[in-house]
Amino acid sequence: MRIKRSVSTRIAHYLLIIIVFAGLITTLSFVIMTSNRSDAESINVSGSLRMQSYRLIYEIQNHPDNVERYLQQYQTTLHTHALTELNNSLLVPNTVKTEYQSVIQRWQTLENYIRHGDIEAYQQNIEQYVAQLDKFVYVLQQFAEKKLTLATTVISVSMLLIVAMVSYVIWYTHKQVVKPLHRLARASSQVQMRMFNHISLDTNKNDELGMLALVFTQMASDLQKLYSALEKQVDEKTKKLSQVNRSLSMLYYCSQQLSGNELDRTRLQQVLNHVLLNEHLRSLEVHIYQNEQWNIHLGKTVEALNWQTNPIDVEGQVLGELRWQAGLPCPDYRTMQNIAQMLGRALYFSHTQRQQQQLLLMEERAIIARELHDSLAQVLSFLQIQLTRLKHTIRKNNTSAQEKSLEIITEFEQALSDGYIQLRELLATFRLTIQEANLQLALEQVIENLQNQTEIKITLACSLPSQTFNAQQQVHALQIVREAILNAIKHSQASLIEVIAHTNEDGENELIVQDNGIGIPSLEEPSGHYGLNIMHERAKQLNAHLSIQAQPTGGTQVKITLPSFTPTNQDHT
Repeated sequence: MRIKRSVSTRIAHYLLIIIVFAGLITTLSFVIMTSNRSDAESINVSGSLRMQSYRLIYEIQNHPDNVERYLQQYQTTLHTHALTELNNSLLVPNTVKTEYQSVIQRWQTLENYIRHGDIEAYQQNIEQYVAQLDKFVYVLQQFAEKKLTLATTVISVSMLLIVAMVSYVIWYTHKQVVKPLHRLARASSQVQMRMFNHISLDTNKNDELGMLALVFTQMASDLQKLYSALEKQVDEKTKKLSQVNRSLSMLYYCSQQLSGNELDRTRLQQVLNHVLLNEHLRSLEVHIYQNEQWNIHLGKTVEALNWQTNPIDVEGQVLGELRWQAGLPCPDYRTMQNIAQMLGRALYFSHTQRQQQQLLLMEERAIIARELHDSLAQVLSFLQIQLTRLKHTIRKNNTSAQEKSLEIITEFEQALSDGYIQLRELLATFRLTIQEANLQLALEQVIENLQNQTEIKITLACSLPSQTFNAQQQVHALQIVREAILNAIKHSQASLIEVIAHTNEDGENELIVQDNGIGIPSLEEPSGHYGLNIMHERAKQLNAHLSIQAQPTGGTQVKITLPSFTPTNQDHT
């Protein structure tokens, strides 16, 4: 847009006119005031001429020799610069100039009277000359008053004109600049508050503010379009983020349901139903290979829609297939891929968990069988031998045979009692291992069962975690502890038996059974006893080191030492 009428240029012209006008008035006033400087002198000089004209009469009569000097002095006063300037000034009216010429001419006449010695004629005309001087002074006074009045009038009128022009410039500035700027400021505030349809601005003016208003209006219109486009994009992004958030929440829910609980068909159906509703699917179904009873179909099938398929696989092993018919809005294919991956992992882990449960069950059965073989089988074998001896002894009918039979029966009863006790301990041990797998609770149960058989105080200090041993290792450890406590009860003559389970300074796990008794005399077992050998074999099964030694302060210490990683990383069958 090309500016045709510049407001700033017009205001500058107005101000220039005011300055020029004020300069002219000032110059005129200065000229008038300058001319007034000689008015007083002219009036004073004119007044002194009257006194000098009368003085000449006195001098003629009393000092005739000084007459010539006084005539020259009078002539000088009459033609002084203040009076002669009256003839040369353009501002002096003709009446003043005429009166001044009349005074000069009349004085020439009077001067001739004096020079010719006609004193009487001088005296007769002096009054008329003085009257003419008075008239000349009066004319000068009127002229001075007129100039003062003219100066006052000019200054007053000029001030009024300047005030009028300044007022017009202020009014023009307020109309052409201030008001448009105020409207522009209001429009700016409205735009700042996102009110792009602001108050109307005068865009038709061919000046700077009109151009500014036009540009501002176009800018507001462009901002409105841009803001609307941005709002639309933000709405779209918000919808997408909401959808992504719902998808993430759905994926988190599915992950929690599939990984935090045991997987079954009901839970799988709940997860798929949540996916169906969250992703706005028309229909959703899952096919599990080699497990058809877990196949699930949800929603209503639409014949006109195509099925989308994603395999359910884990590490290259295809476990099934996930199929769906999309609705609106369509789900993200990556989300459905994630669902298929989670289903694959859940099915794989569920299958692996069932296999592990089978292996654990078989392992527990093997542990029970071996413990029965190592404990009750030996007792039963001993009982069988004793029973054979008893049969041979009964056939002998003599007194020594009867005593021998009673001795065998006594041993038989003792072995049967020991076997029963071992059976109860094994049942308690297996029950704790399988059901609770809590090391401290298992040790407490072993100590409680053995505490009932003795008056010796048995204490426990366990700081090892419950998962230090697996099921089989815990059986071996408990049996070693039980055997060590039984040996202390039978042979130590102690008052205190301590059981300690902790981690030593080297980071190794330790199980310690120690007493304050008489100490073990020898590490060699008597014939027919296998307790220590069994303890060493169990320690080997734990991949641990077993040490049995007498303590310097008295008593015996049985210690099992094994690295912290060994129990959790090895599983012996």
